[in-house]
Amino acid sequence: MTTRQALRQLAREAGIQLAYRDLAGQRQVASDAALLAVLRALGFPIGTPEEAPALLAEWRQARLARRCEPVQVWRADRGTPRLQLVLPAFQEGRFELVVQREDGAVLELLPAERRWSQHQVGQSGIPELPGYRVELALPYEFPLGYHEMVIRCPDGQEARTLLIVRPPTVALPRAVGIERTWGNFLPLYALWRDEPGDGATYTRLDELVAWTRERGGEFVGTLPLLPTFLGEHPYDPSPYAPVSRLFWSEFFVDPGWSPFPELVRASPLVVSPDEQGNRFVDYRATWRERFQMLAVLAREVARHERARSEVEAWLAQRPLVSDYARFRAAVDQGEHLPPPRQYREQDQGLDEAAWIYVVAQWLANQQLAAVGKERLYLDLPLGVHPEGFDVWYWPELFAQGASAGAPPDPFFAGGQVWGFPPPHPERMREDGYRYLRAVLAHHLRAARLLRIDHVMGFHRLYWVPAGASGREGVYVRYPAEEFYAILAIESQRAGCAVVGEDLGTVPRAVRQAMRRNGLLRMYVLPFERRDGQFTEPAPDVVASLVTHDLPPFVAIWDEWGPGIQEAVLGWLAERGSLPESERDRRAAVLLGVLHFLAESPAAVVVVNVEDLWFEREPQNRPGTGLEMPNWRRLARVGLASFTRDPFVTRALAIVETARKGGGG
Repeated sequence: MTTRQALRQLAREAGIQLAYRDLAGQRQVASDAALLAVLRALGFPIGTPEEAPALLAEWRQARLARRCEPVQVWRADRGTPRLQLVLPAFQEGRFELVVQREDGAVLELLPAERRWSQHQVGQSGIPELPGYRVELALPYEFPLGYHEMVIRCPDGQEARTLLIVRPPTVALPRAVGIERTWGNFLPLYALWRDEPGDGATYTRLDELVAWTRERGGEFVGTLPLLPTFLGEHPYDPSPYAPVSRLFWSEFFVDPGWSPFPELVRASPLVVSPDEQGNRFVDYRATWRERFQMLAVLAREVARHERARSEVEAWLAQRPLVSDYARFRAAVDQGEHLPPPRQYREQDQGLDEAAWIYVVAQWLANQQLAAVGKERLYLDLPLGVHPEGFDVWYWPELFAQGASAGAPPDPFFAGGQVWGFPPPHPERMREDGYRYLRAVLAHHLRAARLLRIDHVMGFHRLYWVPAGASGREGVYVRYPAEEFYAILAIESQRAGCAVVGEDLGTVPRAVRQAMRRNGLLRMYVLPFERRDGQFTEPAPDVVASLVTHDLPPFVAIWDEWGPGIQEAVLGWLAERGSLPESERDRRAAVLLGVLHFLAESPAAVVVVNVEDLWFEREPQNRPGTGLEMPNWRRLARVGLASFTRDPFVTRALAIVETARKGGGG
């Protein structure tokens, strides 16, 4: 094996794809420089290709020495589990297992059966070190969940694995009561009621939910509700670059709402207009105001015996909140905390600055609970901010020296570099997926339907080495079946259905896996147009006119031009979806396409309420950052107005009637 062959073999066995096909079908081969950089990001101490042969041999020996994979998955409907081990030699004698179930029970078991076969240790079917595979059949049906196994081999050595016993699928729409339902969508930062400065709070979300339910909708969808950096540095208001994926946003906390009426404060939203009449959230100014209100409230909670007792009891069940609060307070003060391991060894109390974040998190949880999980469609972002809490607290779980991104396509000729560190596939497995389990549980417990951003990330992610362009990345594989197993367990436990964001060019294997695991797909109308017609949504989709990354529907309609517009209108009329009494052309087509979606077999239909007053400006322009007003634009119409608007009421009545099977 040559040096270059060894490098590419090491990369392949470490989970790096050596090539991929782009949107044009052209095969793109990873350069040696990219392979070296991504191997370093994965933790291999490699500087030159000449070091690859020795590292490859070490890697193979280490895999054989651990004797089994750190995680194994078993479907509960297939009877008693079987564990797989690979040993360096055949061993006479008996195997013993010590099992700690997720519920804490400890069992000592002897396998009911064992089967031996010769095996070649490696990945992707490539022969490597010779060994022997042994399959151990366990004499016990384990409950759904995560069970730690210690396997004592006949030669006295031990192997460890986490057995994940999973249900066949995630919670299905019928099981959670959202089959043939609909809901509204609006970013929470954009939502206000009587005047622009009274919005962007969990209280407003509750009001939007209540109105949606009155119209017959089941839920409200919004962008991620996670904390973001809104101070001077770092500053990044993108909901897809959160400080953490384990806590709720303090920005949306309504200081005027708490379980203790005597502790009431109000905090307005600071808004800045532009010359075109658009109004934007001034995050920095608003956060300064709201943080001051939260500080006053936190001091009052500290002095209020019953309130403080309740917060402390809540905090005792969630010790990670204390670490998060200290981290946020340190960042606010420009301090740099020591590495997590050293920090955890210190006896840290909660100072006044950290207490503010504790109270803010308590209020966020209280206010979201008041909205109700059965009424929410939440969004789980793919990554976290590189300077955020999660990356600081679990640095070993994120690959340093690389960023997640996307390869070149017709819209982004230079590829994309998203700026957040990719999760480290092997270290997540070795840690028993504790972080991923917590992230999923956090979101699924709070929602009835959860959108997984970039669900292809369950299978592979495009890694761009630090300092490289989006053209120079490579794909890294992830253990998809283990991800789906965890998602299925947490989804079933929480009673929350799941939709995967699978827009764009997605490998067939991804959608096949989504179908097997019960995930809904996304159907977005402009992507389904075939000349003047649209493909019909399937029963396993969440259907909508647009997404937050697209212009509103009327802007897309105008882009289609007269020829396509006439064809669409004719097609809608033939289907009986076009309201004959509506003379306004834009209104007619909007009502027509909403009726088409609502009458379809789609499991769920989502209505972007901004479409109902013919908004033209998008909430986000992909590929741009702070130079554009992304994630900041307020809705042009307030809740108090659009809830009384006759056209809005008519549009949602059409959706409700069609969803319930009453036609147009």
